Amino acid sequence: MAQFSRTKFKLKQDVIAVDDAGNANEYRASAFLQFRTEWDDNNRRYKEMTDNQKQICEELHQQLYQAGVEFGISIQYRDPMAGDDLKLMPKIATFSLLCNEPKQKPKPQPEPQVDDDGW
Repeated sequence: MAQFSRTKFKLKQDVIAVDDAGNANEYRASAFLQFRTEWDDNNRRYKEMTDNQKQICEELHQQLYQAGVEFGISIQYRDPMAGDDLKLMPKIATFSLLCNEPKQKPKPQPEPQVDDDGW
C-alpha cells in the first residue's frame, strides 16, 4: 500500500483538544499535490512549479478523485524519551482526507473506431 509520511513536524501553537465546557474542539485539515521545487533565496520561498508539473498534479488529482481515494492521516506525539520506537509514540489524532471534486472535468476519452461489420 502506498504511504506518505513526515517523520518530524512542529506545531506553530498549542492545540487545545477540548473547550472550557469539556466539548471536543474541531479542526480543519487540507492537503494539496505538489512537486518539490528549489528554494529561491531572493524571494524567500520555493520556486513555482512548471506548467508540466502543474498538469501532472491535475491529472493525478483527477485519477485520485475518480478512483475514490482517501488519505488516512495519523498524528503521533514524538516523545523525546521514545527515541525512534514508533510503539512508544502515542497517537494523538487520526482522520481521513477526502479528495475534493476537481475544478476541471476530465477530458472524455475518444471512443474506439469500429468498422461497419463490428471489427
